[in-house]
Amino acid sequence: MTKINVRAKGLPPYGKSRLGSQTSIWPLVKALFLDYDGTISPVDSARSESAVTPENMAALNRVSTQIPVAVITNKDLDFVVKRTPFAVAWAGLAGLEIKTADGITIVDGLESKIAGITAALEYAKSLSGCGLEVEEKHTSDGTTVAFSVDWRRAKNRSYARRDSARNRATQILSYCENSALVTYLYWKQPFFDVFPCAISKGKALLTLKQTLGLSNGIAYMGDSKTDNPAFDVADLAIGVLHKETFPNLRYDFSVNFPDVPAFLNSLPENGFQVNQNSQFVVKSRLRGRRPKT
Repeated sequence: MTKINVRAKGLPPYGKSRLGSQTSIWPLVKALFLDYDGTISPVDSARSESAVTPENMAALNRVSTQIPVAVITNKDLDFVVKRTPFAVAWAGLAGLEIKTADGITIVDGLESKIAGITAALEYAKSLSGCGLEVEEKHTSDGTTVAFSVDWRRAKNRSYARRDSARNRATQILSYCENSALVTYLYWKQPFFDVFPCAISKGKALLTLKQTLGLSNGIAYMGDSKTDNPAFDVADLAIGVLHKETFPNLRYDFSVNFPDVPAFLNSLPENGFQVNQNSQFVVKSRLRGRRPKT
C-alpha cells in the first residue's frame, strides 16, 4: 500500500511552534480527521440541503494541500464523499464502510447482521409523513444497512402535528429496541439512528490511521456523543460547540462552530501547531481529559 507523506515540508518538529521556541503540550497536527454534521456543516440542515459551509470548504481545501484530511461520519459514503472533496479517506456509517485510494472495504460479517433492518425500515416508513422522515443508509453496492428517523420538519407545524411526529418516532424507537437493533439518540436532536450492530468512531479512526500509514499527530474534531470514542484515541481532541453540542464531550479543548473556519486556517499559518492562547480556543467548561504529551 502506498503510504501518504504526513510530514508537510518545512513543518517544525513535534511539539515546537514557529511562533517561538517554547515547547507546547499540544502535539503537532499531522493529520486532521473530522465529523460531518455539526462540525463542518450546520447541524440543523435537512439531508437534501446539507453541505459543508463555504468558509469551511475553503479552509479545508487549504489544509488538505499539506496534511491528510479524513471524514468519519454516521452518514453513508454516497452522501458524504461528494460533499467533502478535500478528504483522502472516509469512514461512512461510523466505520462500517471505509473508502480510501485503495478502494472500499466493509466490516466483516455486516451482511449477516442486517436481517432486522428491513422489517424495521418498513415499519418506520409506515409511520412516516406529516413532519416525520425516514432516511435510508446504504453501503456502496446499494444495500440498506441502517436508517435515521427525523422529525425536525415537524417543528414548524401545529402543536398537534409536532406531538404526533414525536409519538410516532417513539413508536419506531421502541420497535427497533425490541428487535435487538442498535439505536443512537443525540442530545437535543430531533432524530435518531438505527444500526444493525454497535458502531465506534474510535475503531474507525484507528482503521483509517493504519490504512493511511499514520503514526501520530492525529487531530479529531466532533460535536456529539458518538465522537467520544474517536476523541479517546486521537492525539488531539477538539470539540465543536453550538447550541446542540453534547454536554459531556471528552475533548482537550473546544472551538465555537462559527470560529471553525478561522481555526482551520490558523493551522497552516502556525505550522500546524495549535496555539493554546489563540482567540479561537475555548477553555473547556465541560468534563474533558488531560492532553497527551
